[in-house]
Amino acid sequence: MKRRRELHFAIIGIGAFGSALAKKLSEEGAYVIAIDNNMEHINQVKEYVSDAICFDATDPELLESHGITNVDVAIISIGESFEPVALIAMHLLNSGVKEVYGRAGSYLQEQILKQIGITDVIHPERQVAERMGVSLVRRGMSDVFDLGEGLAMFEVEAPDSMVGYTLEELNIRKRYNLNLITIKRLEETISETTLKEQYKPIGILAGDTEIKKGDRFILVGTKEHCDKMLEAN
Repeated sequence: MKRRRELHFAIIGIGAFGSALAKKLSEEGAYVIAIDNNMEHINQVKEYVSDAICFDATDPELLESHGITNVDVAIISIGESFEPVALIAMHLLNSGVKEVYGRAGSYLQEQILKQIGITDVIHPERQVAERMGVSLVRRGMSDVFDLGEGLAMFEVEAPDSMVGYTLEELNIRKRYNLNLITIKRLEETISETTLKEQYKPIGILAGDTEIKKGDRFILVGTKEHCDKMLEAN
């Protein structure tokens, strides 16, 4: 079985979402083909991706001639109109593409894509709104990723009351029923003449790992348990 980064991805529709996804996949080392019928959109990502092609992806012959029917994963991120999403999804599925993801803007569109048989439905605006809603209400929480079955992955600011203590002393798992995956710490990096600050994971955690001011926890658990930890500190 191929590792995910060895797969060939096709991103069809290079708007704000498609562009960001194409760049991120490329940063992760994946082979990414960007497709759009607008050359300006293609020009915005061509330096980041493995290949960038301008053509009308609703044409099944063009999909085949450009090799898009041979990719491992296709993400149809067209947001202006739904009909092209459904047409392209059907073409790709009929051609044997194993994983096809499609963007939907309504419940009806979602149901249509599910009937077609796609792998999963993308709701960029809804997902961003849900994550933002949680982070605005929950103090110190900047990112939330729903894992299903009531579980989620959270990125939260390390409470001030935990600064200076070790993980062994804090015993977060036992006290709050949360799994601490890693800690992100602010680091300074120098790129040519530019000094940048960015958060980076500190690596494998140990019992003697000490919490520092400004640290961010990456946790897995329930919202209720994460709230309990933040409220208690």
